[in-house]
Amino acid sequence: MRKTIISLLLLLSSFYYLTAQEQSAETKSIEDKWHFELTPYFWATSMYANIELGPISFESDTRFKDIFANLEYAIPFHFEFGKGRWTVITDFLYVENQMNQEAQYTIFPKLPEKTTIDFSSVYTLTKLQWEALGAYTVRTHNTKNAACKIDALLGVRFTRIENNLELTKQGVLDTLAVFPFSFTEQYVDPLIGAAYTAHIHKKWKFYLRADIGGFSVGSKFTSNIITNISFQAVRFMDVNLGYRWLYTNYDNGKSGAEYYSNKSNELGPIFSLTFKW
Repeated sequence: MRKTIISLLLLLSSFYYLTAQEQSAETKSIEDKWHFELTPYFWATSMYANIELGPISFESDTRFKDIFANLEYAIPFHFEFGKGRWTVITDFLYVENQMNQEAQYTIFPKLPEKTTIDFSSVYTLTKLQWEALGAYTVRTHNTKNAACKIDALLGVRFTRIENNLELTKQGVLDTLAVFPFSFTEQYVDPLIGAAYTAHIHKKWKFYLRADIGGFSVGSKFTSNIITNISFQAVRFMDVNLGYRWLYTNYDNGKSGAEYYSNKSNELGPIFSLTFKW
């Protein structure tokens, strides 16, 4: 009887060892595989901003329907690739739109109340924004109903903004010979953040990303929050619905006609398709 028990225990131990080795090899094989994701998306952005361009200042309170009605170009896409615990994340956004804007022109900054002129203009905003981040999975957790992971993020966000103002009504400002008024600014923000992914069902996934940056290297401060729910429509494609909020507080530190500052909130729902291979 004793020999039988010992033999059974040895058999079970051998089976467990071989199974563990097989699972370990399978996990290692999965981790060694490269993965790629391409996500074209549509961001229904509303913009709320306080902008100063040298002697010109204005507040923009523009809903998505107004931005979309005057949208010239919009080229957004997101791309990821990685292997094992490492992933490289890139995001590209190029937009150009026109908005009717009430603004103020201050002739003498030391006497703003007496020398400020209100005027109507067409404001053309051209924005190029590119993100490049490295993500490392610091924690994974698997349960019966869900598989979760947490990624640490580190990278940069490059922003280039072209501002153009044209008068829509003739007036005293025509004599100053400064219109159309154009101003271009570009800067790079360092970023740190984290991302949380949970497979809440066989075909459903929840994603949350938050990052902060700037730290007076580029902008004074910037923060970014993205969240979405994904559904795996087919093996190689997910359908995503989410929301994004991007805050920027930028000041170039210059004076006079070269001064530029932008405190803005850009927010709205995002619809996207993710192609995986």
